[in-house]
Order: sequence, then structure tokens, then C-alpha cells
Amino acid sequence: MSKPPAPNAPDEKPRAAWHRRKSARPQEILDAATQLLEEEGTADLAMAQIAKRAGVSEATIYKYFESKQALLSEVFAQWAKPFVARLNEDMRSIADLHAQLVTIGLQFLRGLESTPRLHTIFYREIRWTDYRGTQLHKINHDFAKTVVDAVQAGIERGEVRAEVNPAMVRDALFGGLEHIAMRTIFAGRPLDIGNEVAAYVDLLLGGIRIPTPKPDSSPNEASRLAAQIDRLEALLAKAGKS
Repeated sequence: MSKPPAPNAPDEKPRAAWHRRKSARPQEILDAATQLLEEEGTADLAMAQIAKRAGVSEATIYKYFESKQALLSEVFAQWAKPFVARLNEDMRSIADLHAQLVTIGLQFLRGLESTPRLHTIFYREIRWTDYRGTQLHKINHDFAKTVVDAVQAGIERGEVRAEVNPAMVRDALFGGLEHIAMRTIFAGRPLDIGNEVAAYVDLLLGGIRIPTPKPDSSPNEASRLAAQIDRLEALLAKAGKS
């Protein structure tokens, strides 16, 4: 009888899931679900598919996640956390509003470009199903709040008009960037992210109307004063004759 290979022999097959540490299983399940979501491009995955990819049984998945929705929510939360953390770290060293909004826009579109299918699933499916109040909703709120905070700070510095609503700027920024992504990244078309974001932020901060030049008030003001003086002199002359 031939001797079986040693436990760490190079030709040994990967150990079965039940041989691995239990503490590693939740992450392995999340990794498997993430891979399948990016490959399939839909949240309509069977738990059996995820279990097979993770090398566990469906029953094992339910030991760690009470439902498929809970599992998918955790997948997206885990995917988004580092992204938001990096953005908050970058924002600490930037004081100029234009540079802050460009930084946010770059991170946003580059994130879409790196995992387009996950983002598509989030926008089309996850965001509309039992989304509010979840951990993922809070993370997304924290990300969007970076725009509100930046604009509010700009108001306090006197860089932005006091009557501007920071929430409207947030909606305009992300709404516009999402549409840019839909016609380029999600459609498989090329996109120069740096130039596109800079141009969009310029538009957002500058507006679209050509400023109406104010007329030179000096000549008009001088004419008005001269007319008033003439009238006063005429009145004084008339009074002196009476």
C-alpha cells in the first residue's frame, strides 16, 4: 500500500470547508457571494450557488446570515467601508471646495469603474429593497454627507453664497455623476474620469448662465447728481427773486 501524502504536500487538494477554522467561514461566504455578484451581474443568486462557491452547505450559510438579503447587505457594506474610509482620510488634507468636490467625484467614478456590476446591482436592486436603516444605507449616507459638509464649510468660509442648500449640491453632484457613469462606464464606453469630473465640478460651481455685465454706474450717477444740482440751483434762484 502506498503511503498517503503528508498533510502539507504540494499535491494535496484544498481541505474541505469543515476542516477549516469556523471563524474563517463567514468571510469565505462573503467572498464567494462577491465573486458571483460581479460575475453574474445580478442579485438574483441562489443560496445554493453561493454555498457551492464557498465550499459549504446552505445550512452553514444560514448559521451566519439569517437571509440572503442579510448576506447581500453585508457583502455591499464590506465592499463600501474601505472606500468611504479612504475618502474621509483624503478629505482631511484638502481645504478648497473645488478640490474637495473633484476628489469626491474621482473616488465615486473610479469605484464604479473598478466594480461596475456590483454598482449596477446596488443601483437597480439593492437600493430599493429593504434598504433604509441598514448598515449599507448608513455607509452610503456617510459618503454622501462628505459633500454636504464640504459645501457647509465653504459657506462658513465665505466661499459659497449663504443661501445655497448643501443637500441640493449633493444631489446635483451625485445625480450628474451617476448619469455620466450610465452613458459611459455601464455602457462599456471609454471615459476620461479626471477631465470629466473636473469639468462637471466647474459647471456645478460656476453655473451655466453667462454673467450679465453691470453697466458702469459712474457716468449715470454723475448725470443724476448734476441734474439734482441743476434743479436745486433753479429753485434757489427762483426763491431769491421772490
